[in-house]
Amino acid sequence: MSYSLWLIAATWVWAPFFFNPSAFDWDKIIADYRDWQHWLLTKNDSADSWYGWWMAELEFMEHSTWFSRFVMFVRKTRFLLVAFGIYLQLMNRLFYTDLHKTVLDDGPTSLKPIILAGAIFVVLALLGCCGYISSRVTKKLTLKQRELRKLKFNLSVVLFVVILVVLLYLSLKTLAEVLVISCLGAYWFLQVAICRVRHDHIVATKTAQFFDNVVGWIVFSPILFVAMFVPFLSSFQQRMMFNSAFTAGLEVSKLLGNDVVARDERKAKSTKKKKQSDLHKL
Repeated sequence: MSYSLWLIAATWVWAPFFFNPSAFDWDKIIADYRDWQHWLLTKNDSADSWYGWWMAELEFMEHSTWFSRFVMFVRKTRFLLVAFGIYLQLMNRLFYTDLHKTVLDDGPTSLKPIILAGAIFVVLALLGCCGYISSRVTKKLTLKQRELRKLKFNLSVVLFVVILVVLLYLSLKTLAEVLVISCLGAYWFLQVAICRVRHDHIVATKTAQFFDNVVGWIVFSPILFVAMFVPFLSSFQQRMMFNSAFTAGLEVSKLLGNDVVARDERKAKSTKKKKQSDLHKL
């Protein structure tokens, strides 16, 4: 992507704030942030909650045909293909380009990227299966729930340790690529759940809520930073947006001020004359 496309994307995301005179008002931003968090974290399915909005947005999937869902699934597969392409490019750079090797030099071990991808997929599948099974277990089966929670905890710890070890050997560019791959894979999984009309499952809802939370922070963070550390920008923005109105208001205020001063002077003179006439009469 070129810088012009990033500029277009930023303009599309933050344009409502650029043309809002109260966009950089700190009190207004905090109030909007609290309303957004309340809407996002509300648990009921009303129209004032994120969950209610999510179910209403995908209600049409329950009435769609299997062919339309299949077409949607084929279209959304592009996210998985893009993620897999970025992953192969990343593995080629780490295992071959940076080490000045080729795929032919490895011989039988040239399948290392595929094996690593399979291992990651197995770990994620195990975590997803544990979450699915734990959501299906009733409250009476406390022993099974404890075992499942223990398994999830162990898998999460192993995954966390692996991530920490990887962070010691990967550069910032590699971490960014890994993050993009993970986000694309998670988004593809979410789209598969929507195509299967399982958007109400806890894994799908939590994934979608996580994406919306991240996007919200991407939008709010620069606005909060500007409002906190560059407060004069709000006055500058209002002056630019309402320059003609400010100018007209100043001119009118000057005219009204002169008019008021003239009236007060005439009123004072008439009052003085009236007092003098009253004194002469006495």
